[in-house]
Amino acid sequence: MKKSFCFRGSAAKRAGRTPMADWCVFCDIARRAPASTTALLYSDDKVVAFQDINPSAFRHYLVIPIEHIPTVKNLQRTNEDHQLVSHMVKVGKDLLSQDAPESEEHRFGFHQPPFNSIDHLHLHCLALPFIPSWRQVKYTPLGPLGGFIDVEKLLEKIKPETEVYSQ
Repeated sequence: MKKSFCFRGSAAKRAGRTPMADWCVFCDIARRAPASTTALLYSDDKVVAFQDINPSAFRHYLVIPIEHIPTVKNLQRTNEDHQLVSHMVKVGKDLLSQDAPESEEHRFGFHQPPFNSIDHLHLHCLALPFIPSWRQVKYTPLGPLGGFIDVEKLLEKIKPETEVYSQ
């Protein structure tokens, strides 16, 4: 079995980050491995974006960090993680505004374990309607069970704590 290189920087050494397993399809996409045929819609030094292989909506894109971060559970209340997710959202919104300007409703979020299909953080960027309509179930929060977490809720959860200094 082929082993794929995973972009693991210093952030991977922080608590909650784990090295990738023997193989990660999203790491192959992010590093543009020869075996990957996925066409990138966007790329920079932090993230790449591409169409979902099994779209659930009129437009359905994934934005993934180049660094291997397994799931939303590995994100922490740090400026770095908050800025990364904010950047992922900006990329997704920009793509949808270019490719689906007629869509009046968008949804942005992440599946939470055990409901995530791939252990590499990926933001779902959806220009609705869902196609077919029953697919909306996959993108619904399930309360204490997890399910899908809206990006705004996640950003609030990982927002860095600000220190208040008294004088």
